[in-house]
Amino acid sequence: MGCGLRKLEDPDDSSPGKIFSTLKRPQVETKTDSAYEYVLLDFTLEASSNPEVIKISSVLDIASKVEEYYSKGYVVGAVHPIILPIGHRRNFPASHIYRVVLSRLKLSQKHAAPRGQRHPRLVIEECPLMYETLTNEVVKELLEKVNEAAKRGKKFVGFVTQHLPQPKACNGTSIDGSAELESMLGRRNREYRRKNSDENYKNWNEGTLSGHSSESGIEEEMQGESSLLQDADFQFGKEVSPVKPRKGDDKLYTVFNVFDDSTCWTYHEGVLSMKVTRKGPVISTLEADWLELTTFYYKQGLSLIDSFVHWETSKGDYLPKSLEGLFIYEEEGAGVPGSNRKGNDAIVVEQWTVIEGCEIKTDYGPLLHTLAEFGWLLTCVLPTPIVRHDSEGNLATKQVIFLQRPVMWNSAVQTPE
Repeated sequence: MGCGLRKLEDPDDSSPGKIFSTLKRPQVETKTDSAYEYVLLDFTLEASSNPEVIKISSVLDIASKVEEYYSKGYVVGAVHPIILPIGHRRNFPASHIYRVVLSRLKLSQKHAAPRGQRHPRLVIEECPLMYETLTNEVVKELLEKVNEAAKRGKKFVGFVTQHLPQPKACNGTSIDGSAELESMLGRRNREYRRKNSDENYKNWNEGTLSGHSSESGIEEEMQGESSLLQDADFQFGKEVSPVKPRKGDDKLYTVFNVFDDSTCWTYHEGVLSMKVTRKGPVISTLEADWLELTTFYYKQGLSLIDSFVHWETSKGDYLPKSLEGLFIYEEEGAGVPGSNRKGNDAIVVEQWTVIEGCEIKTDYGPLLHTLAEFGWLLTCVLPTPIVRHDSEGNLATKQVIFLQRPVMWNSAVQTPE
């Protein structure tokens, strides 16, 4: 059983990304009747010298900032922090940057543009935190409220946590005196990184990437120039104590797309199980069979929409162990899940995102634009607490990106029953 995925106990972290799919490479690159266009926007709660990063005072501000894109037919498909604001990383400027992914269907001759139809709108609501810690049980309770909202035409996008930043400059020092790692290490030629990043994704297009297909999946490695060595919470060989949030620092928001039609959605929970290892309190590696976890739901035609993991650990509990979280799946319409519904194929990308100061240098964007031409829709991004430094001193964090596409007539999902 399974998809023959390679074990990750000793990963080659010099690769910007690893790709897994329910399909072989030629099937992944088969065009369908549908194709997508993506817009990626970055927002920050702090002042930034980068004009491409939009300043906001709260996650709530994102809704008004994307209105013009909704008028052009785009909708938000995912909102996620670039770096998880946990432990010492709450002080990183990059932990206050949020990525918003918008998509729209490319209209072809087979898809006439609707006329006179009102476009949806993005709604972000604050969830009062009744508990000191978000757990799986708490999220399950929140999911019940999401299902109630879905009956009123609200299509769930995801949960977003906001940690309020302390006043400081983008690459400066926080109030508690801890220097930002990215400000202590010098910058090198930016064009060098762009050139190498672009070349990696050019190789994907030309089919020159090294890789191999497993029995029921494909794994591709995109070789990069970075050597991701030092964990960000172990500065100069000295373990940094986690920073505990003050009461009122954290806020939880629920993100919805609101439609005027009568479509309804139902949201189901699914298991998210990972094996993690730690260096002290810091999670250094994780291993998960993403396709094994998700394909049962994809075969029923459900969409993976969001994920939740409580990453914090109890003091002194640093042994390798399984970490359990939740996936949240969306079922469109009423009835028995999967009845008279076409299944989905899937692509999962384990991606290194590299941040230089307040600028994202390498991410999943180029690959996403490439896959968009083949009808692949991004529905969920799982940020992880794995943070390293590359050879230039820039921060790099691992994210897991999930894409889906309806099963084509001549393809089949090769996964265990």
